[in-house]
Amino acid sequence: MSLSLRNAMKLGKFSECEIVAGHQGLARIIENITIMEVPDIIQWLKGKELILTSLFAIKDDLDAQNMLVQQLHNSGASGLAIKTSRYIQTIPDEIINTANRLGFPVIIIPDHVKYLDILSPVMHHVFNDKVVLQEDLDQATKILHEISLHSQSIDDFRMHVSNLTKNMITIESEFPFIELPDLEKSITPLSERQIDELSVIQRPMQYEREIDRKAISCIVAPIIVDKQYYGNITCWEVNNKHLSTDLAILERASSLLSLEFLKLKVKYDVEQQYKNDFIRELLFSENMKAKNLIEWGDKYRITRQDAYRCLLIRAMDRNSAEEMNVELKGYRMDAIIQRIIPGVLIGHISKGICIILPALEDREHLCHKILEVLSKDVASTVQLHLGVGRLETGPEGIQQSYVQAEQALRLGISVMHTQEILYYDDLGSYRLLSKLKDDHELLAFYDETVGRLLPYDTRNELLNTLTSYFYNDEILKLTANDLFIHVNTLKYRIKRIEELTGHDLKKSEGKMNLYLGLKIHRLLYSDKQ
Repeated sequence: MSLSLRNAMKLGKFSECEIVAGHQGLARIIENITIMEVPDIIQWLKGKELILTSLFAIKDDLDAQNMLVQQLHNSGASGLAIKTSRYIQTIPDEIINTANRLGFPVIIIPDHVKYLDILSPVMHHVFNDKVVLQEDLDQATKILHEISLHSQSIDDFRMHVSNLTKNMITIESEFPFIELPDLEKSITPLSERQIDELSVIQRPMQYEREIDRKAISCIVAPIIVDKQYYGNITCWEVNNKHLSTDLAILERASSLLSLEFLKLKVKYDVEQQYKNDFIRELLFSENMKAKNLIEWGDKYRITRQDAYRCLLIRAMDRNSAEEMNVELKGYRMDAIIQRIIPGVLIGHISKGICIILPALEDREHLCHKILEVLSKDVASTVQLHLGVGRLETGPEGIQQSYVQAEQALRLGISVMHTQEILYYDDLGSYRLLSKLKDDHELLAFYDETVGRLLPYDTRNELLNTLTSYFYNDEILKLTANDLFIHVNTLKYRIKRIEELTGHDLKKSEGKMNLYLGLKIHRLLYSDKQ
């Protein structure tokens, strides 16, 4: 069914526009809408178009203004809708007079009405009752392009695409920082196989997906940037009669979304770099500029009076025990941490993630929660470790806490392999011994204590016995059970340790020397065990 200009002006906010000339031409039919913001567009018109314009392209050309209505009438256009602006505040009399003479409708668009407020509902109505041909796909492409330029949000874009396809449209993103509307329906995510397929083909595909636990036929178009899958736009409840049309519209929509996602990704990267620069100066500058602390500190809520604690996250390969780079999914990890602690300052330092945590009472719970959730987002071959510094005051205190968290990671990973959360306060004597690691006296002390066992302890029985003995607070029965040996066997091993080292485990001095010797042994040789 054809759409007349008179009926079109009843749709959406088009009804708030005012016809000022050419009333007798309201029966003209609309099949397309064209936005005229460049000169010489008239030669490309095909007829039955409603022209939307601010007259900006010809604001300084009186001859062009005078000829505009005559040329549009000759080309078969349906009408002219003008949005007044600071360039054209009133409609030129020549336009009004020519329009009335030719019966060519001229319409005023109020300031609060956007082009999209007219374009979307009118074209939705035009598409509803006609078989869509190639020229209509071209028009849909123009509409999508206009939507992408003027939409206020991704959700606006989604709704307009929904109008064009007459189906429910959803948009999904791999980037948590791209804000998408919360859906009232529950959608089952694409499988890894489907994502891989879309990434390779880079074209819309027809799938069956679940929504609210109901399988529905749909078209999924990948949003691809630099050959990487960034997300998808999905058209639900596909009608096979218009399948080719919907495929074409979805393909164009996904291309425009790719550009929008790229812009948002670049914006995020710039903001993250800005934040990382601040964190690096905060952590490593000996004299942080007062100006930067005021400017950046206010933005990220860092003051000289408040107390903070640094957390450091590093990834280790479970098989090789080597550090891995977790920054590849930094944007995802940032989003996860922000959901647990909203507004917390996060930066990527070297191969890890640094979190500057304000003073919170539930520190231990938060540390476990962060590690638990992040661990679900990395491969099974990756082991995450979290180093925790002390609570310190102001920028200088943050630097101290960072050093402590780094030391907790470095020493803790080497001497406490099984622990995932490593507190600086739990390092104990290792904090002191690590500073003397290469000192001659420390090595000599080791050689005079535990080092004397090594030539006679090829299977590490004596070392393991001494370790278990101290771990079980020198209780013989507990130690024997821990080692799965008889108490008499344990007593024999303890006597052998005393003979080889020359230190008596029944005396405080002997105990202290062998205990420190064990600590030094673990510090020196833990990475070789």
